[in-house]
Amino acid sequence: MSARDFSKVSPALWRSPRFQALSDREQKTFLYFITNSHIDSSGVYHLPDLYACSKSDLNMDLPDYEAARAGCIEAGLIDYDPDHSVILIDRWFKHNPPTSPDYATGVLRRIEKVESERLRARALAAFEPEHEAMRARLAEKEIAKALRKANVDVKSPIGANDRLVNTLSRARG
Repeated sequence: MSARDFSKVSPALWRSPRFQALSDREQKTFLYFITNSHIDSSGVYHLPDLYACSKSDLNMDLPDYEAARAGCIEAGLIDYDPDHSVILIDRWFKHNPPTSPDYATGVLRRIEKVESERLRARALAAFEPEHEAMRARLAEKEIAKALRKANVDVKSPIGANDRLVNTLSRARG
């Protein structure tokens, strides 16, 4: 069972110079990295080599998989920690930013559990600007909501007295 019901893959991926530079096998492997059952909201996860190579997943020999993964690393699409078998999807939060405070909290919890210290630090560094941008968007929405409410409160006495406004308009007209 997947940690995610679906993964968002931008159609712009097919126009990406980094993706286009990959071989067919490397492209398939990268698509696997961003859509497999281990991926979660943090974009950094544990993936054993032999699991990825299995018939139910990539169905590749280990040397072919390692070469395809190396191509993805070289293209700057992923990072990998061989000591912990951890994959990090580069620019994950550009395409999958936090959408709410609760979601952001969940992402942070997942990042904190990453075994690879180096990739955990990279994930946190990538997450923070997007987290800050989400906070700014939410603050702007709250300000806009307060301003709309203030405008409604100012107009409501006039709106409640439409008969008076209409009477005055007819008297002038």
